[in-house]
Amino acid sequence: MCDAAINDIRNESEFSGISWNSLSNEIASLRCPSEISVLEGAYERNNDDDGDNDNNYNNSDQNLSHGVESDNPESSASLMSSDEVIDESLLPEKLREKKWIIGNFLGRGSYFRVYQAYADGILLAIRKRYFRNSKNVFYTKLRREIECEYQTCRRHITDVLLKIGYHDNIATFFGFRRVGVIWEIFVEYAAGGDLLHEIDKYRKCKRQIPEEIITSRFRDLTRAVAYLHERNIAHLDIKIENCLLTKWGSLKLSDFDYAIIFNSGTTVLPNQIGTKAYAPPQRFDSFTKPECADVWSCGIVLHTLIAFHIPWSSAHKKDPAYEKWFQYINKKKRDKSNCVFPLKILEGTNSKFSELLEHLLDPNEDTRIKIRDIVDICWLKNECIVIGEN
Repeated sequence: MCDAAINDIRNESEFSGISWNSLSNEIASLRCPSEISVLEGAYERNNDDDGDNDNNYNNSDQNLSHGVESDNPESSASLMSSDEVIDESLLPEKLREKKWIIGNFLGRGSYFRVYQAYADGILLAIRKRYFRNSKNVFYTKLRREIECEYQTCRRHITDVLLKIGYHDNIATFFGFRRVGVIWEIFVEYAAGGDLLHEIDKYRKCKRQIPEEIITSRFRDLTRAVAYLHERNIAHLDIKIENCLLTKWGSLKLSDFDYAIIFNSGTTVLPNQIGTKAYAPPQRFDSFTKPECADVWSCGIVLHTLIAFHIPWSSAHKKDPAYEKWFQYINKKKRDKSNCVFPLKILEGTNSKFSELLEHLLDPNEDTRIKIRDIVDICWLKNECIVIGEN
């Protein structure tokens, strides 16, 4: 039955960019040998003053006292009325009208929670979008606000997510549905956690991440970003929490809430870039080119891989750590001699990483390295290694 369900989805899916065979290894590692693995994520924008998106679904300590009271997603049934809206038009046909059995709780953010879910031999990790003041969701004004946000979400799905297609290093998008005041987006589930937890594991053990693992992780990330930029898609919220891992050590970029379609003249406003600590300096004083912002964020990820921490809280001259970096880069452009690398990285780190950081974290986006030049670096061109579980 499981195999038949998978074949039906493969044959009838609306999403022609998906390579189902590529998921066979991931499927084999899960509890049900024939299950297909999917991650479900909600379109969520955090509307704080800075426009940051500092929450993620791995943030299990997030306080949700203003939202749904229980970790049991079935409690959301109390939010539904007899005339609840159910819209599965953006789901593949064989994922529709299923009764999902909720499994393990995976994490939470301000207005969403993530669980495993099972139905008819299919395994998903399901991220559900909730609302503030959920007890009042049927007031007319709030219902209008919900409907407005829902339509915004649908436009983002059709304008951006459906154009991403399939890539080995991107968590594949499968579909979207709405059930009353809750909605979800289905993308590929990566069973190995995320880069944040992997880095934290090495930090707690006081072990440096092996060079080959750093190289593999960064190679996968830049290949994903290069694929997106070739299709004129910018991610705009690249960070270690959004870098998922498979059981075999492959990295998959996820969470496209802030992603946009861009062209050669596109610039973005400060609040269009997700997380402040990963944003380029242009975020704080001007418009920025979206593709250049992605490259900067990749640099912050690389620094975190080799140093176990982000280099600064924000790329603003008021931040002393960033100011030192800014002065260092400008001085080195004028005179390469007598320049001491200012970032604190672990002893024994290969100099090729620090040299690459100078190009990735160039404050001038016009001279910052381009993603196509990163993937052509000789030591990043080698094939990815397979990394077993520790």
